Parts: sequence; C-alpha cells; structure tokens
Amino acid sequence: MVTALERFVAVWAICASLTLSSAGTAFASPLITPHGVGGLRLGETSKALRARGLIGRLRKGCELDPGQRVAPLSAPLRGWAIFQTGQEGLRAFTVEGGAETARHVGIGSSAGKARRAYPDALYEAPGAAKPFAEGFLWVPNLSKPKLTLIIEPGTRQVKAIAVPSPNFCE
Repeated sequence: MVTALERFVAVWAICASLTLSSAGTAFASPLITPHGVGGLRLGETSKALRARGLIGRLRKGCELDPGQRVAPLSAPLRGWAIFQTGQEGLRAFTVEGGAETARHVGIGSSAGKARRAYPDALYEAPGAAKPFAEGFLWVPNLSKPKLTLIIEPGTRQVKAIAVPSPNFCE
C-alpha cells in the first residue's frame, strides 16, 4: 500500500524532473532584431541602458569618427553598443556572441545557413567587398540594411551580427 508521503514524494519528483527538463527552453538566447537585442533597443540613452545593466562604461570609439562612443554589451551578450555625441540614444550595435536572430542564425552559423534563412538578402562572399576580407549578408539589402551578418573568411561562419550595419573604422 502506498502512503500519502510516498505519493507526495513521487509527484514532487515528477514535477521536479519536468521543470528541469524544460529549463533549457526557459533560458533561450536573446533575439537580435532590427530594433534591438534582449532588453537593449536602438534609440535608448546610454544612461538608461547602463542603469539597467545592459552595457558597461562608455569609452572613445573609432578615432576616425570624432565623438563616437562605444560600450561593451553586458552578459550574456558579447559585443558593442555604439553611440554618437550630438545624437540621442543608441545608434547601432554589434553582437559577437550570446544571441541569435529570430530565424535561428547566430555566431558560428554557416554562411549557407544564414543565406537560407535570409534568401532575399544581398550576399557578398568573403573577399568580394574590397578592401574587406570578411563577407557580408545585408538584410534586406546594402542600401538600407536592417541587420548585417559578418562572415569570417576562413571558416565561412557568422562572426558578428551588426544592427543596422557594421561600424567600420580603419
């Protein structure tokens, strides 16, 4: 005969195992969209983003772009938030890890997977966009990108995802 305590323990064990088995889906990667990633949104001030712990301290950005400031993205993200003095809010960001697009393309995805996920995007193979060795997948196109996947030349894998476009410095 099963006692009430044994029944309780059995039910508790089943509930605990279901909770643990679904934990992987509860902590999915943040999604990169044309508007932001995780809690970070284009247009937000560095002060607001820093207060919420989404970025680190601002520092000087590209020396060829006076007034540019950058801040590292906070974990679980890796990458940079880009601000411009005289412009209000976040103007661009680059993710180098910790997130993926809604079409499940992330850092380390193959260029082929990225191209299949965004079949209408403009693809420039590594080395085709001189003077850059990297390749680019401009979503939806080069003239008005909403997001840009940067392809590593040797591995032909996504090495970064920039919104709306990469921050070229040199």
